[in-house]
Amino acid sequence: MAADMSDEVQRKRRAHKKSRKGCRNCKLRRVKCDEKRPSCFKCRDYGYICNYDSRTPDLEMAISGGSIAAETGEEIQSWSTFSSKPLKKPTIPITLEPSITIGDGMSSMILDRQSLARLDRFRNRTVLSIGTPTTSELFQNISYSMAFEHPYLMHVMQTLTATHDRFLALPSPHSYHRSVTESYHLSHAASLFNKKLFSPINDKDRDALWATAALMGIISISSIEASTPYEAWPLTPYSDTDLDWLRMSESKVVIWNLTKPDRPDSVFHKLSIHFIKAHTESEKREPNFSVLPPQFLELCEIDTFSTASNNPYYALLVGLVNITTADNKNSATQAFLGSLSHMQSGFKGLMKSRDPRALLLVAWWYAKVHKLNWWLELRAVTECQAICIYLGRYYADDLLIKELLEFPRMECGLADR
Repeated sequence: MAADMSDEVQRKRRAHKKSRKGCRNCKLRRVKCDEKRPSCFKCRDYGYICNYDSRTPDLEMAISGGSIAAETGEEIQSWSTFSSKPLKKPTIPITLEPSITIGDGMSSMILDRQSLARLDRFRNRTVLSIGTPTTSELFQNISYSMAFEHPYLMHVMQTLTATHDRFLALPSPHSYHRSVTESYHLSHAASLFNKKLFSPINDKDRDALWATAALMGIISISSIEASTPYEAWPLTPYSDTDLDWLRMSESKVVIWNLTKPDRPDSVFHKLSIHFIKAHTESEKREPNFSVLPPQFLELCEIDTFSTASNNPYYALLVGLVNITTADNKNSATQAFLGSLSHMQSGFKGLMKSRDPRALLLVAWWYAKVHKLNWWLELRAVTECQAICIYLGRYYADDLLIKELLEFPRMECGLADR
């Protein structure tokens, strides 16, 4: 009997001081609040916005520059600073534990509080910078539903946001190379994406696959493993990895044919039809080459009989005309993406062989687009500088090339060098 009473005493809960003025998050989670203001330790530790007042929702994730700094090593501004328009706060599925698991039957992915915060930055900051307002709204909607059903799409959204985080932390010596977070999510995205492509594709997978391919295309352009032009193509030795980002554009053509985003039941239907229509109209329209220096026509041997089929420089010259005559940033971005997706294999071969006329055209192309979007800027400026240095080094006696180099040199910051 005495032993039973002793056990009962030991099982009794120890007396403790109750937290009567603690935040609602701690009360909901049934943990003791230290009542520190403006944020208690438990909320800071779990990544929640502390809510002593009734205006702050329960268990809302904290999104701030501090969470980015933990991954990049650089303190940068929060996403709200970069939003171009007010957006409704997304409702992220939050459990009492700071993680959730998503999956599609073939694979799964755990979203911890940093991943959820990164997803919030994708929805409210990064997505606003990847294309037109229509594109941004579409990818916002996709991030609410489709990404939670397809881990490869979620991984690629995480990658692009981490890349954007790194870009905003520039300049920093390590910021020109992919972070651990980027590499982790990109490797998983690529692995799961390829696994899905080599499996029977269901109709419900087609839009997610195309969305992933589109975002991977942006990632491939935005990431360049060079911190100076001397480390960038075409100044580097010949390599099989030269122009890898161009191979992604070729892969997108294959995935387009596989997923058919222009089909009537696709969420991309209207956007795809608009893109196809714009390209068709551009092909029918007589290009206004007068907006480019006449030396280009002489250098690239353009005449009234020139077409994309008989002159490898023609298509990119038309792309330059479309970018130059675009009446706003969105139209110029669309013209750039159009010229990239329809770049012909003959011109790509000239780029790989470092043909001087092709390089000069690409330098002008970069000079025209480097200010359009953050994901274009780093590659465009670095490789534009590299091309200008390369042509100045090996074609200094070509007066036509030397004259046409003045514009890209000025635009990419080499004018005073």
